[in-house]
Amino acid sequence: MPSRKRDRSKTPEVPWELLPAAHAVPVNIVADAKGTVPVPVSASEIQQAAKAAKRAKEAERLERERLLREKAEKENGGVMDAAALAAANDAERDAWRRLVVLLATLQGDEEVEDLLREKHQELVHVAEKCGAFGKASVSLESAKTTARSWFERGLRGSNQHGPVAKTAVCNKLIATLEERANQLCEDSEAAVRRIAQTLQRGPSREEGPLACSMMARDLRGSRYEGLWISRKGPAGHYYLGDEHEGADLPSTDKDGDPIHPRVHAVVKVINDQLVISGFYLDPEDDTMSPAKVPIGPFLSVYFEGLSVREATNLWKNGPPPKPKPKPAPVRGAATAPAAAVASAADASLRALQAGLPPGWEVRESRSKKGVYFFANPSKGLSQMERPRV
Repeated sequence: MPSRKRDRSKTPEVPWELLPAAHAVPVNIVADAKGTVPVPVSASEIQQAAKAAKRAKEAERLERERLLREKAEKENGGVMDAAALAAANDAERDAWRRLVVLLATLQGDEEVEDLLREKHQELVHVAEKCGAFGKASVSLESAKTTARSWFERGLRGSNQHGPVAKTAVCNKLIATLEERANQLCEDSEAAVRRIAQTLQRGPSREEGPLACSMMARDLRGSRYEGLWISRKGPAGHYYLGDEHEGADLPSTDKDGDPIHPRVHAVVKVINDQLVISGFYLDPEDDTMSPAKVPIGPFLSVYFEGLSVREATNLWKNGPPPKPKPKPAPVRGAATAPAAAVASAADASLRALQAGLPPGWEVRESRSKKGVYFFANPSKGLSQMERPRV
């Protein structure tokens, strides 16, 4: 078949001397029958064009938000008001975060690795990319977007694909991973002995999941429940905390000095107890500060500024209860109406918290201030309806 002959371009050439230099007045190149003619563009025209582009971009954003809202309402089986939709989105974010934290905790466990390869291939490298071994290369939200095919497979055959349905998909795998973590440290004394052995002789794939699961278990019921814990390597070196959304860790101490939310700690078994032997104050520093306390008191010293004695006494009877969420502060002078509103808010919050089943708590929506929902962090559950005993 003969090749097709192609005509040369009919676009008129622009002489190089007519092209604007970097310091020249902006121009539009207009082509007419006589060739190309540079037409100067005024500063006001440039500003008007920039404003028009900005308005178009804002209109596009609003339209995109409207379409997403309509899609969410449709996927969740009906119309959701703003408060319910905000709570559903928060619950989805919390569930995804809890899932990634568990994947980081159990990184290297053969049973979990086999499960991921067989049924959840999209999640195999999620913990690593989110910072299990070093600096995170993606955010939790980006990782969730990358794993959209995993959600699609989990929701196949369902007529709902919104945040409520995605939360359920996460919670299903969370339950499996939590069961595995509980198996690893079911016999705490045997687990500690095994950690001592693996710290000396390995293997690392057994040391990491076992030590992480033990430390996570010691934090249940405290304000640090659900803390990011992963094995950094080499033996005994771990990451505690993270910089991702939802970590809810203090960023400054009582003196206002910054606190790094991700601490590099070294663990050891001393007197048949798993303890934080030392830690590094700065991620870039190679000088280790001594600690020699269990993880709970260590976190209270590191994040809350307590003394070792105060922290030890705080944790001596088990994890201290989580602090109750504080109502939003009232700005300006505390007038009588403002004080009455604050008092009513406190009373409403106490009423919500009263009589909740064990493990449940009231949380305020991060994206919709003043909207509260019920959460059970240990089970990875969040809902608008009050849980029943």
